[in-house]
Amino acid sequence: MAQVVRYIHLNALEAGLVGSPETYVWSSHRFYLRPKGAPKWLRTEEVMGEFDSIRAFHEFVCAGNEEALEEFYKERRQRPVLGDEEFRERLMEKPVHIDREHPRHERAAVRPSVDKVLRSVAKAYGVRAEDLLQGKRGKDNEARKVGMYLVKELCDMRLWEIAERFGTGSYGTVGWACHRITSRMELELKFRKQMTSIRQTYQQKI
Repeated sequence: MAQVVRYIHLNALEAGLVGSPETYVWSSHRFYLRPKGAPKWLRTEEVMGEFDSIRAFHEFVCAGNEEALEEFYKERRQRPVLGDEEFRERLMEKPVHIDREHPRHERAAVRPSVDKVLRSVAKAYGVRAEDLLQGKRGKDNEARKVGMYLVKELCDMRLWEIAERFGTGSYGTVGWACHRITSRMELELKFRKQMTSIRQTYQQKI
């Protein structure tokens, strides 16, 4: 049950709509964190009974889905369309077209390249851009987390795409990194100004 809830709560995060699951207005995740404000129809007791605390549940969700589940959906083996084989084949023959006025198309025209964003982050932290793509177990790498966050924000990439670019096996790692950066920006004025400075840097020639 908890894994199903986690998958649902991470959908908006994986799609790049928000930086943390509790900020998505159409998600019930925030009510799991603050049950007193939950609507009467939402029953959280069964899921929350599997955890020692609300914090433990939140960390479980932000840790991301199991790798097998992620691989299943990345390979697109699921069948979201109901109907016989003839109906599905006829539907699949129709080309998918994103109109030029579609928000995603508009963002693609102005978004910076991943390499440019990473060079900006590397310059701010005094490291090489390649170092941001190499994670080390047990060692905190703030620059790497900032890189993940800004690539998601500025380059309009999905979490699993960022995970592949940064060489991590789970998009949950990317989601958790983005959540940590979002939390720091909310709490630390100095860090928030630093992030603003990096955003401005990527617009310059580096």
